[in-house]
Amino acid sequence: MGHKEDNVNQAGRLPNPQIILGHANNTAPNLVARALALCLTAGYLIWLCLQPREAFKNLLAAVAWVSVVFAWFRLAASILAKPEDYGLAELSSNLPRYTVLVPLFHEAQMIKQLMAGLEELRYPREKLEIVLITEEVDPFTTQAVSVALKPPFKHIIVPKGTPQTKPRALNYALERSESEFVTIYDAEDRPHPDQLLAAIAAFNARPDWAAVQAPLEYYNHADNWLTRQFALEYAALFHVWVPFLVRLSLPFPLGGTSNHMRRSPLDKVGGWDAHNVTEDADLSFRLAAFGHNIGYIHPPTQEEAVSILRDWKFQRARWIKGYIQTWDVHMRKPFSPGGLRGLLRFFTLQLTLGITLLSILFYAPFVIGLPVFALVLWWVNVPLDISMTYGLTFAFSISIGCLIGVVGANRAGKPELIRSALSMPIYWLLLFQPALRAIKELKTKRFLWHKTRHGVSRPADLIAQEKDDPKNVSFRRPAN
Repeated sequence: MGHKEDNVNQAGRLPNPQIILGHANNTAPNLVARALALCLTAGYLIWLCLQPREAFKNLLAAVAWVSVVFAWFRLAASILAKPEDYGLAELSSNLPRYTVLVPLFHEAQMIKQLMAGLEELRYPREKLEIVLITEEVDPFTTQAVSVALKPPFKHIIVPKGTPQTKPRALNYALERSESEFVTIYDAEDRPHPDQLLAAIAAFNARPDWAAVQAPLEYYNHADNWLTRQFALEYAALFHVWVPFLVRLSLPFPLGGTSNHMRRSPLDKVGGWDAHNVTEDADLSFRLAAFGHNIGYIHPPTQEEAVSILRDWKFQRARWIKGYIQTWDVHMRKPFSPGGLRGLLRFFTLQLTLGITLLSILFYAPFVIGLPVFALVLWWVNVPLDISMTYGLTFAFSISIGCLIGVVGANRAGKPELIRSALSMPIYWLLLFQPALRAIKELKTKRFLWHKTRHGVSRPADLIAQEKDDPKNVSFRRPAN
């Protein structure tokens, strides 16, 4: 299918004069944030020079307090149940039009598997359009889609342009859709067949929700140690942490796939930020800045976990870079839309993105550096003089981090992952190197999109989720 006159602006965003936020291509310094950071850093360095022991101990105390407060939040998340399951909308011709957007790039080998999985979605065919989005600069995937194309699938080709990112492609395709609801899937995704019906039921029950997130799981979690850790991380995130934030009516970073949105709020915020390499996280706080809430549905999507360490590092570098971009953009208008909502949005921005970034940057240096520092002091016969309370505080935080993985694995129905939770602290050490790459790329390759390879592990259709599987009955009950 050819493309119409391009109504998307050069940056790949839908035109919208109401936008009150900036975007990730704004490299102008945030003067307030930089001035505050400079003052704090200068003050601490002066203190460190004058009273090194006291300065170090107080920095350690501050990190300990932040980690223990965050741990208590995660403990609460592990105890509280998931939010209400609103069931399924009745399958009928009265359902609203729904668009499924599937951005593809260098993924010709995934087309058959992808189409087979999406054909299982239960939704009236006359109300459903599944748009496979390819790039003009990727002729192989474009040709593979053209050959395999059949209803209800459509094909949109994104013309050459910059930045060449997933959100730019999504905006281009969104402009050519007129559906009331939109969702996104990636090339390797195998969504639960009832996911669209669950989203409609949730939107009908909660008119205040502009978007909902389905839990993401991995079908290849048993491949190796890395995939097991990845699966534990996602189980903790999508079966414990995200449901907890939804219960508190707080915004959270959406996943890059299986988020379902009302079209009107999506248009209102101008679509996705084409320059942000984690456009999903950015969209969450963009919706919150306009006063919208986001929610959660229960039917999951099966994905492919990255099973090769090198690929994992590049993927994580992109995610961390995108988190920094998102935090920077939204800290320019930290209290939008004002009032209590603005305060809660600011608080959650720090609770999710802020603490995540700080923990990645502090964890490895602390775990590796502090014992070395203590050994050096012992060698020169200088007492470290640090209270055991700090050690117990960090041990508590690490234990809760493992616990949330255990709870998540149990809720995801994957108890075989629980034993691997013991090695989660080792996995967290691996995040430091991608973080350094992300910081470097913010200066040199700010909008570079590290493409994740798909199809490395066995195809998802070997573990297909049948809609009549008795294990999925809880996902298939009608809405009340």
